[in-house]
Amino acid sequence: MKNTKQTSVHSALWILRISQFCNSFIPCLPIIALISVKKGITVGDFLLLEGIFRIVTFAFEIPSGYMSDRFSRKNVLLLATFAHCVGFTLFAFAYGFWQIALAQGILGIGTALFSGTLEAYTYDLLKRDKTEHTFLKEMGSISTYSSASTFIAVLIGPVIYLATKENANLLINITAITVFIGLLLSFKLPNLTEVIRKKQKNKSAFMDALGITYNTLKNPKLSSLIIFPALFGSLSIVMFWLLQPIMENSKIPVYLFGIYVGINNFSRIVFSKYAYKICRKFGEINTSILTILTLVLWVMMSFVALYTKNMYITYIAVAIMACIPATQKLNDLQYNTLIHDDIESKERGTVLSTRAMVSTLFGAATLATSRQLFDHYGIEVTVLTLLFATILLVISLKQTKKYICNK
Repeated sequence: MKNTKQTSVHSALWILRISQFCNSFIPCLPIIALISVKKGITVGDFLLLEGIFRIVTFAFEIPSGYMSDRFSRKNVLLLATFAHCVGFTLFAFAYGFWQIALAQGILGIGTALFSGTLEAYTYDLLKRDKTEHTFLKEMGSISTYSSASTFIAVLIGPVIYLATKENANLLINITAITVFIGLLLSFKLPNLTEVIRKKQKNKSAFMDALGITYNTLKNPKLSSLIIFPALFGSLSIVMFWLLQPIMENSKIPVYLFGIYVGINNFSRIVFSKYAYKICRKFGEINTSILTILTLVLWVMMSFVALYTKNMYITYIAVAIMACIPATQKLNDLQYNTLIHDDIESKERGTVLSTRAMVSTLFGAATLATSRQLFDHYGIEVTVLTLLFATILLVISLKQTKKYICNK
């Protein structure tokens, strides 16, 4: 019986890796803005739609996590993949603001359904044969397949687009078909009925989910483990999106942005694959300190890129800058593992969705603030503000240090 269970877990992990490879294969991603404009909207409309996507994702975070706890993690994963498949299919045939908005909304729901549920499923799957201590390693492996898929898609997407005479719908349909393959594979996953949360007496589903979220944020340890990676991730996102204006200011051709995006995605593969080994070698606290130092290095390289007259040095500096935001992957995997070790299976999905909700809020606030700084004061002031923001990371880590050990 033991061997059968282990074989089942081993097979399920491979299904998760391959299905996530399919779900992350989005060749239309690097030219999504261009495709959207060709579908009858303006660049301003596109930015608004991206905002709608994030609002929808945020709104469905907690409900999706609670659904995975209360009903079935597997079924929520299936629903998430189905929503992505439908969203991309609608986007292929959409034209105009409202049709694209509908597609973006469905994609936002799918993203929220995935958020937290995939990790909760993976951790509780490993608990079946008492190997949850390998979560960081196994989740890193799944993330490696996902990042590798995105890396390949980013490289070949524009090539397919040009080779098919800018046939945007074909490119999006390729994405939908690949996601559909991931959906078919996911049906083979075992259903973890042992971790389903029972209905609470005298408490509605809404109040039950709200209670879990409240208790999570009130818990000093969990809130510390959530806030540090959320803050780190928000700074990393801004650093990634500042890459293009810094390139323009440094006279680097904009078409090379795709190459630097590829460098970023390849770096994500590396950090996903070696997250487990890095944390074991340096310990939790030292690993966090190293990731903070990489953000400081990004600021240093940005000024090198902005002020050096040597273009070879500029290219190298920007390449280093493209790698650094990928440390967010290492940071997320590290802290998600620590969170898993401190929560119960019956509320794992809701807690992880709470974490994702906080990350979304931090990311939105940091992006909005950075945009105002960039528009009114320029690149240099924005970059220096990011440097000062790393002080908040140090303060947050000092608080978090009380709850984690440096092995």
